[in-house]
Amino acid sequence: MARAAARVATTAAVLPPGPGDGRLAQATGFHRDPLRFLQRAQREYGDAFTLRLAVAGRMVMFTDPAVIDEVVELPREAGDAGAARRRIVQMISEHSVLGADREEQRLTRERLEPAFDAATLDPRRDAMTRIAEGHIERWPAGRPFPLLPRMRLIADEIFAQLVIGVRDRNRAEALARATYRMLWTPGNPPVPPPGRYAGLLGALGKKLFDRRAQPVARILAAEIDARRTNDGGDEGGTIDVIGAMLRATPDKPTTAMVDELVPLLMAGQEPAAAGLTWILDRLVRNPELAEHFVSSPPDDPLRTATVREALRLRPAVHTAARRLTEPRAIGGHELPMGAMAAVPIVLVHRDRDAFPDPDAFRPERFLDEDLSKLPYLPFGGGPRRCLGRWLARAEIGTVIPAILRRLDLKPLSRDPERMVVRGTVLVPQRSAQALARRR
Repeated sequence: MARAAARVATTAAVLPPGPGDGRLAQATGFHRDPLRFLQRAQREYGDAFTLRLAVAGRMVMFTDPAVIDEVVELPREAGDAGAARRRIVQMISEHSVLGADREEQRLTRERLEPAFDAATLDPRRDAMTRIAEGHIERWPAGRPFPLLPRMRLIADEIFAQLVIGVRDRNRAEALARATYRMLWTPGNPPVPPPGRYAGLLGALGKKLFDRRAQPVARILAAEIDARRTNDGGDEGGTIDVIGAMLRATPDKPTTAMVDELVPLLMAGQEPAAAGLTWILDRLVRNPELAEHFVSSPPDDPLRTATVREALRLRPAVHTAARRLTEPRAIGGHELPMGAMAAVPIVLVHRDRDAFPDPDAFRPERFLDEDLSKLPYLPFGGGPRRCLGRWLARAEIGTVIPAILRRLDLKPLSRDPERMVVRGTVLVPQRSAQALARRR
């Protein structure tokens, strides 16, 4: 007993200092205003500090650009990103590409990568545009509405049809609606996702999520079984997620495949919708840039720089985290096995040395900069870099122009809404309230 207590004390002692508030107070502060909360901690404790958050637990934050790669470039066997993500979003299966680790994650990712490759997604840009246009026609005109939920619906349908590969259109639309309902909450409350680490409310939330997930699971199972019956997962060489899973693991039970697909649907909605919303909100505040965005080709330097700057100031995901599987020195700190090492993306994107005048929206800063030399991580990094980065590029290049061509949008807030935390994602506090007028 004495030796165990000594080990606990040693483990606590090696972690960098951090705020002394309780776990609930820190979690609430982080969820309500992550940028300000992290900036205060950095000012007081320096470039490495330890947070104690309800649900997520202890997280050692590293903000020095020189140290970032020591975290995000950790090899799979040294840092478990899946375990770190499952601690925050407990609904994620440990066998999915988002929740798995080490060899299982590598194999799962390799199976799915062809469905997320640029060569696969770029030919589907016209279809993405058509899906977006169908939704935009139903957007309200002349009265305020939140942009974020509308972006979620578009992202859900694109993902269901063109990435997951639900071929039956009615079934794909039903899956998009069911996914939206599964993840819906009233506004963006500063609370953690449901799960056993979130106390009684988390347990009740988990029951509600499980009930909402049942229609999603039924639709996915029906599609998988139809594909097994009709063609074993292949149709003229079409590449999609369900086809990739059926070809690689044809004997895997349908229920196990559904278990892997539900987290993918979550990832296909939340970060994508948040990123699209932040970019659109920034463009409609800069009419000249918006006009240039619509009229320029996808590879136009200013158009690309505008997207990069929008995601620098408002990244879709707030943190890249790894749970150490062995003791490791990071940034000069000896961390024990099991420690959570993290890079707060939202904070390092405001590094003053890398980004002079860091709070200003200045796309021109990306016209000549070498991204490899900047602390810029909108899609994470290392072996767990976001699988959907090419999908994000395709959606940005299709959905945003489709909206700007058809609507004049006016944000209701003078400045971009404050970022709040929703799971691992950063969203506008009031879901980006806007007013639309049809062109």
